[in-house]
Amino acid sequence: MSEETRPATVHCSRYQQELPAITTRITFAGEFGDRILSSVSQQAWSEWLEMQIKVINEYRLHLGEPAHRQLLKDAAARFFRFDGGDGSVGGAGPEGGLS
Repeated sequence: MSEETRPATVHCSRYQQELPAITTRITFAGEFGDRILSSVSQQAWSEWLEMQIKVINEYRLHLGEPAHRQLLKDAAARFFRFDGGDGSVGGAGPEGGLS
């Protein structure tokens, strides 16, 4: 999705309300990135950026590894409620948990 085709607002999957769309560059590409751009608000994206750091540190992810990138993508999907859940990333990793 190009910047020219991005909507000004989206129905945010995390907050279940119409909110301003993402205006910054995102770190996911392809269909998953397009889904984020079309259904995640700037507010939720900003919160994800903070949670992403926690997930990377908690699970000691090395993003050069495909399996680690997939784990991060799965955590993002849960955070944005793409799985129909409550938005929690959940579970305790090797470092003791995420909050």
